[in-house]
Amino acid sequence: MERRGFLVSLLLLKILLCWGGYWRVSSCLDSERKALTTFRKGLNDPSNLLSSWDDAPDCCKWRGITCHNTTGYVLKLELHADNDSYLGMPQLSGGIDPALVGLKHLQFLDLSYNAFTDIPIPQLMGSMNELRHLNLSSAGFSGRIPRQLGNLSHLISLQLSSNSLNSLSAKNLWWLTSLPSLKYLDMSYVNLSMASHDWVHVMNMSPSLVELILPGCGLSYISPTLPSVNFTSLRVLDLSSNNFNSSIPNWIANISSLVFLDLSYNNFHGEFPYQFSQLPNLEELRLRGDADKLSANCSELLEGSWSRIKILELYLGHLYGEIPVSTGNITSLESLRLSFDENTRGSIPRAITKLINLETLRLYRYRMHAAIPDWLPELKNLRDLHLHDCMLLGPIPAALLGGLSSLESLDLGMNQLNGTIPTTLGQLSNLSFLDLSDNSLTGNVSETLFENLKNLNTLRLSSNPLVFDPHPDWAPPFQLYMIKLTSSHLGPRFPPWLRTQKYIQMLDLSNSTISGIIPTWFWNLTSQLASLNLSNNNISGQLPNILKLQSQANIDLSWNNFSGPIPCILNGATILDLSNNQFSGQIPPNFTSTMHDLEVFSAKGNQISGIIPSSIEGMNSLTALDLSQNSISGIIPLRLGNCVALEALDLSENRLSRGIPRSLGLLRRLQTLHLSNNALSGKIPLPLKKCASLETLDLGYNNFSGHIPTWIGESFPVLRILRLRSNMFTGNIPPQLLNLASLQFLDVAQNFLSGSIPQSFENLISMKNEQKMNLFLTYGEVKTIHDGKNFRLTETSYYMENLLVSMKGKMLEYTRTVSLVICMDLSTNNLSGVIPEGLTNLLGLRVLNLSGNHLTGKIPDKIGKLTLLESLDFSKNQLSGKIPQSMSNLTFLSHLNLSHNNFLGKIPLGNQLQTLEDPSIYIGNNGLCGPPLSNKCVSDKTSQGPMPVSDDLEKGKEKYEMRWLCSAMGPGFAVGFWTFCGILVLKTSWRIAYYRFFDEMKDRLFCNCGITGC
Repeated sequence: MERRGFLVSLLLLKILLCWGGYWRVSSCLDSERKALTTFRKGLNDPSNLLSSWDDAPDCCKWRGITCHNTTGYVLKLELHADNDSYLGMPQLSGGIDPALVGLKHLQFLDLSYNAFTDIPIPQLMGSMNELRHLNLSSAGFSGRIPRQLGNLSHLISLQLSSNSLNSLSAKNLWWLTSLPSLKYLDMSYVNLSMASHDWVHVMNMSPSLVELILPGCGLSYISPTLPSVNFTSLRVLDLSSNNFNSSIPNWIANISSLVFLDLSYNNFHGEFPYQFSQLPNLEELRLRGDADKLSANCSELLEGSWSRIKILELYLGHLYGEIPVSTGNITSLESLRLSFDENTRGSIPRAITKLINLETLRLYRYRMHAAIPDWLPELKNLRDLHLHDCMLLGPIPAALLGGLSSLESLDLGMNQLNGTIPTTLGQLSNLSFLDLSDNSLTGNVSETLFENLKNLNTLRLSSNPLVFDPHPDWAPPFQLYMIKLTSSHLGPRFPPWLRTQKYIQMLDLSNSTISGIIPTWFWNLTSQLASLNLSNNNISGQLPNILKLQSQANIDLSWNNFSGPIPCILNGATILDLSNNQFSGQIPPNFTSTMHDLEVFSAKGNQISGIIPSSIEGMNSLTALDLSQNSISGIIPLRLGNCVALEALDLSENRLSRGIPRSLGLLRRLQTLHLSNNALSGKIPLPLKKCASLETLDLGYNNFSGHIPTWIGESFPVLRILRLRSNMFTGNIPPQLLNLASLQFLDVAQNFLSGSIPQSFENLISMKNEQKMNLFLTYGEVKTIHDGKNFRLTETSYYMENLLVSMKGKMLEYTRTVSLVICMDLSTNNLSGVIPEGLTNLLGLRVLNLSGNHLTGKIPDKIGKLTLLESLDFSKNQLSGKIPQSMSNLTFLSHLNLSHNNFLGKIPLGNQLQTLEDPSIYIGNNGLCGPPLSNKCVSDKTSQGPMPVSDDLEKGKEKYEMRWLCSAMGPGFAVGFWTFCGILVLKTSWRIAYYRFFDEMKDRLFCNCGITGC
């Protein structure tokens, strides 16, 4: 009985304790509720995400709050926004009130993906001693990470990933050594450049680390060796997108616990560490992107043990050799992605069909020079097949597509495939990604090809002569995110089926034969587009008065026939290209009010008038501005220097007046400046010398005056193009200009320069060598957009350098090949003196023009060393002497002008000079003779040199030469005869041989006469 009573009492006590626990939960601590309420007052909550904090008195029931079941202490505060908040999802902002420290038992704090813009991480967080997990990723915080976080000795997980490299930073990382329990560290895109020298040693002192995630941190140094490797627990290591410029350190291959390793997008060089294949637990290895200097032998690479590898992704610059048959032994492989050296040739071994788990096969630049293997359908689990730029030939086998029923992604782009697209493509009901671009596929594409492709979200068929001919009322079964149909035949109508696509983020219909007016319904889709390219069509009409775009969109409407005013833009764009249309009127004064994120704006080649709005001075993100070839008047905005991000500024071919604002000297990133063909005047302002990054300075065809500043040759170490043509500059050509090692284009023609040509050309290194093709002076960024799943869209937009060159007697425009133009044009000035001999050492020159000056003396004899010259003009000077024979070595020469000088003698013949038959090349040189002139030359043996003569003089000359010949023959014969006879008298052996020769000739003569009967 007593025992039963004891059990009942025990049960009642348990019930009371449970009730007490429940009672405590239903009423959180007053001190913590007050702390949360005060914290909430410092937040901006425009979407009322925290409305529950007003409705319930118990803070344990508030949104984002988790309390202890019995004590009621607040253990978790989770106020994170969704990670796609940049698409417009609600975010908290404001400040972090110190009252947050009142949550003394808080173990988990998550404020990620919010908008605490431009405020530092509060130091007070370092006093929240019970924190185990702290997540401030992409929350907008900026400034230095407080070292006080090193006081959180119980911390297990620390996530501080930043939105960009310039938001958060750390001077050093030694405070991390005070976190003995830290297992998970994510500092993605935090600027750790100042801690680059010792970060490895700091991390090596944290043996408990399980995940170390440091992509995009600006790290430039990675220790090649470690005395001992303490990463005994490390399973995940992500060092992608940094600035390492070394070999891959071998100590990484000693971290035997590694499961995931990502070294992508760095500048590693040397040989790929084959020891990675010996890591016993490695399941995923990624090395993509900027691995151009890494090399490996494919056979050695894939013949390693790779005991547990599932994902092997190696995009090396120099992966060479064939895929070995032994690849079929890596049975754990689920994904194989390899990018080869562009000269690699090989085939795919059929042994790969033994990889029964293989789901992804991606090979780039594996030049097979063969048809698509017919055994690929044996890979029954294959979901992802990319054979991009693999020199595949012939048609796409219908059986291939019919046999790979599980295929979700297919990329056969940039090959040499021909024929039509097989109808079996329509059987791939799981297909979501299709890229057949850059081939020679032909035929009509109708709606029947797509009728079963309900999951398709990416369609890339660009650069094929395909004709899209679906029914006008066709409603596709799919919803696409990306559509790229560049250089296909879509027109003339704008595709009506696009009206059904609700989720398009990237649309490229450039050069696709579309004409006419865009239907009004299309402009409703632009608010969701992250990238739109309709360039190089024949589209006409006006844009809507208000054009609504997705924030940070890339828009290219260039090379069409759009007319009317430039619209007001809502939500802004990152890149906006309206060039080469017929837009008219002024740039709207409030055009820039919503364009805070605009990086590239081009309205080149339109009919825009009025002035440049002063509001453009506030566009801090602008990197390229091109308003050239319009009718814009007024002045360059005085505070344009406030656009400190500018790299390219092109205002050429307008009606701008007055001078260059001194504020342009604030543009320290400026690389190209085009102000040519305006009415600008005055002197080049001294503050411009601070633009030390300038590669192009084009001030031609204006009214600038004064001397050419000597500081141009001292302040612009990377200047490649200097064009001061057709101004009113006076004085000498500064010798300092010849110190510009990068200079490859110098044009100071049509000024009033005097004095002699500077003599020293030793430092013009870029003019001494032939330049190779490179796309220098291009601006913009690669934009990547995620759709919230695993889908990526990438698009590149840029401003491209352009240059007008006086060449071959014409003005020629260069864009993509501007890096090949090496030119020196000093024509139409008042220069005097001789042509410097050192000029012939500039072996890379393609254009040399010294015409229209007062130069004297001869053409340097070594002019033939300039073998790359295409255009040479020495006309309208006072040059004299003979034309050097070495000019016949100029085998690329297609334009030559030596007219109106004092040259004399015979025009050289041979090689390319034989093709230059225009007599006007030499007109105004009365002393020249020979082809292509009608004047014939006298003998080169005359002491006075060849001179043009009349017919009578020619006859007299012939009689004189015959008389001279006869008078010379007598003494010559006598000397020769008596010399020969003297030898026969004195030399017995010669005499015997001579008589023997005549005896033999006599016998042969009589023998032949006897036979012939003569």
